[in-house]
Amino acid sequence: MTALDEVSLGVILLIIGGVCTGMQGPMNGRLAISTSGSFSAFLSFALGFWPLLIYFLADTKGGKTVDWPNAARNAPGYAWLGGVFGGIFVLILTLVIHRRGAAITNGIIVVTQLIISVVIDQAGAFDTTQRDCTGLRGGGLACMIVGIALVTLF
Repeated sequence: MTALDEVSLGVILLIIGGVCTGMQGPMNGRLAISTSGSFSAFLSFALGFWPLLIYFLADTKGGKTVDWPNAARNAPGYAWLGGVFGGIFVLILTLVIHRRGAAITNGIIVVTQLIISVVIDQAGAFDTTQRDCTGLRGGGLACMIVGIALVTLF
């Protein structure tokens, strides 16, 4: 068991991630006003590269603990495309947030992420653990959709 398997640490890290996501959009959006959406999104990934590189080097002892031939051979093609979706996400967020506001923009993103996540769980897609969309899960989605509608309309 690693430290990341501890529920409390995982929750703390997820909360920090939520704060970072909530702050990233308005910051990137503000930079886009002064420069351009494409530059702001690019810079976000360029600056984000460094903490990721530092963690990667520390986590893998400079890449030595990764079995590179097997990783390349065994990972399905779609597994290599996550960064493409991340880049599209950051670009869209950067272009929209100052036109719609942080609460509406992030609310729609969170609800959409939850919906697609339930669909992925239901299908067991991308080698995730299959979890049925029960009535309670569907009810939770409905509450989230109503919540974002209220935030958007009022």
